[in-house]
Parts: sequence; C-alpha cells; structure tokens
Amino acid sequence: MGHRKITMQVIADTVGVSKYVVSKTLNSKPGVSEATRKKILFAAKQLGYLKEGTNPNQGLNNEKVEVENGYILVFLPNQHYQNITYTYWGTVFQGVSASIQSKKAGMIVISNEMDLTKKVDLTNLIGIITLGTLDEQTLVALSDYGLPIVMIDHEDKMMRADSLFMNNRNGVERVTDHLIGLGHKRLAFVGEVKYSTSFFDRWLGYRTSVEQAGLDRSSTLMDIEYNDDMEIAMQEEINLWKRNKVEFPTAFVCANDHIARRVINLLDQNGYTCPKDVSVTGFDLLDEEEGKKPSLTTVRVLKQMIGQRAVERLVWRLQHSEYPSEKILIAGDMLLRESVDVPRNR
Repeated sequence: MGHRKITMQVIADTVGVSKYVVSKTLNSKPGVSEATRKKILFAAKQLGYLKEGTNPNQGLNNEKVEVENGYILVFLPNQHYQNITYTYWGTVFQGVSASIQSKKAGMIVISNEMDLTKKVDLTNLIGIITLGTLDEQTLVALSDYGLPIVMIDHEDKMMRADSLFMNNRNGVERVTDHLIGLGHKRLAFVGEVKYSTSFFDRWLGYRTSVEQAGLDRSSTLMDIEYNDDMEIAMQEEINLWKRNKVEFPTAFVCANDHIARRVINLLDQNGYTCPKDVSVTGFDLLDEEEGKKPSLTTVRVLKQMIGQRAVERLVWRLQHSEYPSEKILIAGDMLLRESVDVPRNR
C-alpha cells in the first residue's frame, strides 16, 4: 500500500485550520497570525510537504530572541510550604536567579498576592518561569501575557507551556522496591495526594510498587492534609488502628522529608523507634535534615539544578517556539541511610 499523498488539505486537517489559510501561509501571503503560521510551517516540515531543496524553515521567523538585557518574569507561590522561605523552594529559586544572571538578563519577581490583571511592563519581557502549584485564575492571567512559559513542579493540560519535574514516580518506586526487598510486607504511604502533582506522582510510584509485589491489600494510604496540624490527623489514624487491632505498618513511605521527620517524631511518641521498629523514607534531601538522627533514607532532588534547567529550557523555547510543549523529568538518586532496616519480627 502506498503512502498517503501529503496535500494542503492534510496539513489543514493536522493543524485544524482551513485549506485557504494553509495556502496563504505557504505562499507567504499576509492575513495569518504568527502563531498559526508557525504551526502550519512546522506541520508542513514534519509531514514532508516541503520539496527537496526547499529551506525547511521557509517562512519561519528564525531571528534569535535577544536574551541578554531581556527580562524574565518569575512567579513565586506563597502557599504554606510552597514559598521561597521554605528550604526546597528557596534553593530552586536560587538556581533560577543565578542562571538568569549568568545570561546577563534581568528578573521580575511577583507572587500570587499581586493583582495579575494589572499587567507588568512588557518592555523587553521575554518569558515566564513559575515555581510550584498554580490555581486556574493565575494560569489564565499568566497566559494572557502571550509569552513562553516554563512551569516547575506544575502542569496544566489546557496550557501550552513546558513543565519541569523530578522523576517523582520512579524515585518512590525505587524506594518502595527497596523496602519490599528487605522483607517489608505491610507499608503505608503518608502524604496529601492532591496537594501537588509531585505528591500525586509519588503516590502513584508507591502504588505501582506495592501492586507489582502483590501487597496492595496490606498497604495503607494516610491521605492527610499537609499543614501544621497533620500530626493530629495521623494520631487519630494510629488510634483507630489500635482500637481495631490492625497490624501496624513496618515501613512508612512519606511524600517528602518534612513529612518523614514528623512521622518519625510521632512514632517515637507512640513507643515506636525508627528503624528498629518501623522504617521511614522521605523525598527531596532537605538541608534542614543535616545532622538529625536517624538520618533519612530519601531521594536526592537537585533543587538548584532544577531552577537552572528551567532557565535553559526557556531560552531554548524562545528559539523553537514552533515545537510542541514538553514535560521534562529529571532523575534523582536514592540515598540509603539510617532510617531503613529489615522489618522486626513481631
């Protein structure tokens, strides 16, 4: 069977425009928006419509966007545990800031406390980088700027933006697989699943591991709101286990290091020692954990590098605006430390 002939109609169907608009674009006629023109030319190139010898970038505006002396808008979250005063996001922001400075560009920093309907000065503004979870109203306001966007630790199916994450799912899978390999058969995941995309992905990694090991029926989810009072909710869960004589987990897989340390402290108050009685794992490798005992088994998140990588991605996007948006996953190393041991015989 022969290959389908690529026509203007095929390109039109691919992009979702009329054949007339495709014709105007390919013949360099005016009246087509820049965004639509780039999509059509990109599709024509990918589908092989442009004849041999034709410049594959014909009609594309390949003039480089000047990064030096330009400004990047950096949007910071101001939610509890999601602001730059928190160790994690403060280090990510340092990476963003240092990378922007190294490119001799400027930076405008705003938070979700500001009124985004009053647009900032767009003079020399070249792109946007966001840190953390964003609400729908903020996403709409930022997209109205019409600039390339790179989102760290967040994504939205309705937005055309690049996103950057740690490989959260794989990281927790490896940690959970290690616990199961040590002989743990009753595990619990601790974390508010809907708190962020990363927490949800870490939960999925845990679920994948316990299901593949056939331990899903003996595993537990402590889907507890991530706030200053989460110990109260965890204690209520523990009390419920005791009343119902539920077998206590031998290992807790926590959504991050902050939760893991709070779990260790709460277990100690209930007479359980880590790791002698219960193993506990975290995620992120927070600086504030340095020197604490027992040292946490965790997944190293290269926080400053994530910030730098976001800036590099934004610069790349400025030169390749016709390409589809992408989700980038960065691998982290599993660090085996004192908080994990073989399960104690009960």
